[in-house]
Amino acid sequence: MKTKHLQSRAAAILCEVILEGYSLDDALGHALKKNTAQRGLLQELCYGTLRHYDRLIYILDRLLQKPLKKEDRDIEILLLLGLYQLQELHMPEAVSVAETVNAVHKTWAKGLVNAVLRNFLRAKASLTAEDNMPESALYSHPQWMLELWQKAFPQHWQTICKANNERPPMALRINLARIEKEAYCALLTENNIAFHDEPSIPSAVILDKAMSVESLPGFNEGLVSVQDCGAQILISLLDLKPELNILDACSAPGGKLLHILESADPSVKVTAVEIDPNRVLKIKDNLQRLQYKNRVKLITADILNTKAWSEGECYDRIIADVPCSATGVIRRHPDIKLLRQEEDIDEFAATQYEILETLWLALKTEGILIYITCSICPQENEELIKQFLIYNPDAQCLPIVAEHGLTLEYGCQFLPGLYAGDGFYYAKLQKLA
Repeated sequence: MKTKHLQSRAAAILCEVILEGYSLDDALGHALKKNTAQRGLLQELCYGTLRHYDRLIYILDRLLQKPLKKEDRDIEILLLLGLYQLQELHMPEAVSVAETVNAVHKTWAKGLVNAVLRNFLRAKASLTAEDNMPESALYSHPQWMLELWQKAFPQHWQTICKANNERPPMALRINLARIEKEAYCALLTENNIAFHDEPSIPSAVILDKAMSVESLPGFNEGLVSVQDCGAQILISLLDLKPELNILDACSAPGGKLLHILESADPSVKVTAVEIDPNRVLKIKDNLQRLQYKNRVKLITADILNTKAWSEGECYDRIIADVPCSATGVIRRHPDIKLLRQEEDIDEFAATQYEILETLWLALKTEGILIYITCSICPQENEELIKQFLIYNPDAQCLPIVAEHGLTLEYGCQFLPGLYAGDGFYYAKLQKLA
């Protein structure tokens, strides 16, 4: 496939994200169903342009004599793609310019695109000089995010931004019920797969280079799964014992559910609830791959509709991995920078609080509820737990001391860039008599 066709496809995907509000996962999924040719480069163009969007827009604004009209945003997106290739991918300059121009469907715009990209090459040093860049361009994040993290994490916000703009690591979760960590590492070595250990997490190793899951030794046999290090922390907080009754609320994509099944005694009873039927199918596929299908009661339902999943029983352990802003996983989903708005945070927090109140009623006395988000916004995390404790005197927040986490008054915050994993928040709540 010619690069110009690839650029046209990448531009169409980015138009769905930037102009229509689709997630990058959905937009890419639609495109790859039709054609998987040059999949890797197509993903690189889309992910990279969104990852560096704020800086690219700043540069483009300085190159344009006047803003493009609303109906010409597709031309703007092609220009961003061209700038990304010239600035970050270091592809042959003449080829990048020519192929971007060839991808333009509006005849009048071909000259504009050619002139803008060639002007960038002539003035690249001054256009990319960081001395006078606004913060949003310098760190490639919306200003409201920067201000939020500067206030919440004054010592770490720059590290967070740097990590968000890098390609994410590929972490594996070894099924320790079926193979020891050392033995699986030996399999990786035998297959010439470079990796490094994450000693603070017993089940985790990190690949030096991402690869297809089908190429992982023992993947189809259930010896290993792909899961971020931050998500694997859950098991250390659950105090698993035989014959517990566990509820995994908001279960998709199912990684934590599978980790529980790998770690728990077979006598443990597990119920998983997920609202999205398509994501339930993915959970079922993974349960089948690991041969754990018969150990879980899997229910498709809204967790706030207790009648749809509860039969009046209470649970010893509840995992509340709640819907959130996902600001802790921006390096995996750079479209969050564009799609998420500041006002969304309070809306997420309101839903999270409602879920927490609902699940609290289903927790046994002395039982433990683990509250989890992949957010690094305090409104969804420590501030929410603090509020919950005020209105629920039968709740206490147990301390979490983790090697790589920030121990807070209520819960523990893991930040991208400070350890191998993504941004996660954990709170361990126990119900008092």
